[in-house]
Amino acid sequence: MFQEQPLLGKGFFALGWLNAAPSLMHTDPETNENLPSQLRRWYRCIPGRLVLQAERNQLEALLPSLMGNRIAQVGCVGSSALLTGSTMPHRIVVDGDVRATDIDPDVYAQADALPFETESLDVLVLPHTLEWSGDPQKVLQESHRVLAPEGHLVILGFNPWGLWSFWRGLRKRRTEVPWCGSFRSPSQVCAWMVTLDFHVVRTRYFFFRPPLQHEASMRALSFLKILEGRHGIPLSGLYLVMAQKRVVAMTPISLRWKGTLRPRMSSLCWVKNNTKD
Repeated sequence: MFQEQPLLGKGFFALGWLNAAPSLMHTDPETNENLPSQLRRWYRCIPGRLVLQAERNQLEALLPSLMGNRIAQVGCVGSSALLTGSTMPHRIVVDGDVRATDIDPDVYAQADALPFETESLDVLVLPHTLEWSGDPQKVLQESHRVLAPEGHLVILGFNPWGLWSFWRGLRKRRTEVPWCGSFRSPSQVCAWMVTLDFHVVRTRYFFFRPPLQHEASMRALSFLKILEGRHGIPLSGLYLVMAQKRVVAMTPISLRWKGTLRPRMSSLCWVKNNTKD
């Protein structure tokens, strides 16, 4: 299933690191951390922990219904345990931050250069992967390549049109994570996937609480969860999009001949022999 490359460290694959997006290579001068590391640190703070739990709950409710043998998660967002709800025997976590010491992925690779054979995965999960990619459409193209026919692509993202967008505008330091990410709207992501011949199965908006730093206040606002589900109000902080890779059905056409096949004189090609004896 893997396209082998030179091994690194514990036997993991190190792929595409030299082609990483410039935004991911940027480091914070105060903490000397790159953006993936900053994002994982944000997931350990109060709003980040609640966001991670909400995303895990969404996947635990969704993944058991998706059948297959192989599922992969591209990107470690605070935890590599987002696939625990899947019943598939082969679960693979991919991340491109080879300098990280706080994660332990199965494979080191970039999202736009995955080390999987074509049509080898049944489900691919992208948790905020498009927001930190320099070329999100290329990531979707690579996702389409590695997914098997009728395989599913699950995308988690921050909603740029929700209440979090208003909160993002109030931040004095737009260079902080997660606010410095390129938030992609669900409609934009769905439009990209449709051009790649994906069929969008589901779009779900969830987590309507603001990103407060006070845990008691965040807990008190948990009643806002009632806005999730059937209401479909697109003002949430997060969204989930699931799409299925379409299969173009080929209908064989059999030829039926009427009567006996006989050559026609008009269809014969006569060659004049100009050879002189």
